[in-house]
Amino acid sequence: MSFHEVLFPSCCEVFLVGRSLFSTSKIICASGKEIRNLDQEYHRGQYFLKDCFLSKNEFWLFNNFFKARRGSRFAFLLRDNADFFVQKQSLGVSDGIKKDFQLCKIYQDEKYPYIRKITKIKRDSLKLYAGEDEIQEYQLNENNGIVILPDALVKDRTLYASFEFYLVVRFSEDSFDYQPKSDGTIEILNLSLIEVFE
Repeated sequence: MSFHEVLFPSCCEVFLVGRSLFSTSKIICASGKEIRNLDQEYHRGQYFLKDCFLSKNEFWLFNNFFKARRGSRFAFLLRDNADFFVQKQSLGVSDGIKKDFQLCKIYQDEKYPYIRKITKIKRDSLKLYAGEDEIQEYQLNENNGIVILPDALVKDRTLYASFEFYLVVRFSEDSFDYQPKSDGTIEILNLSLIEVFE
């Protein structure tokens, strides 16, 4: 994947409006019965800059960032301020052998929870627990979000994790519009970000 490990400018984060996209194919039979199939396993986040007015210094920062990514060429990291952390959530129950666990976020539902794989987390935010005991020694693969324990947990013991995470996104377009305003700010127009599946 063409990826730069850099974070979207914080001065622009507050102007993002997000939505979650699933893709479902639908066939309506002659009887009226619907057949629905999920086209992709995970939802894809999409973000729009809305009412984005920047100071000149903020605009220069954003403009530099956009050009360094070559428009939509290189993906980067984004923190979704509405959904960016996991608080002491189960990663799985030990079978007494397994040492590696994938970081994820579980969106709870009584019958059909949704599990989102997490690959990029904020450095130094990860805390692991075996029951109530914090685990101090582990390895984290920062490319795929897999944690590796030095020794397997006791069978049937649950591994919990707390952490903050980022999404991998890119600009949807290779250009953006901007407009200087009378108050000295610069408005960014017609720009969106799209989540990239790794």
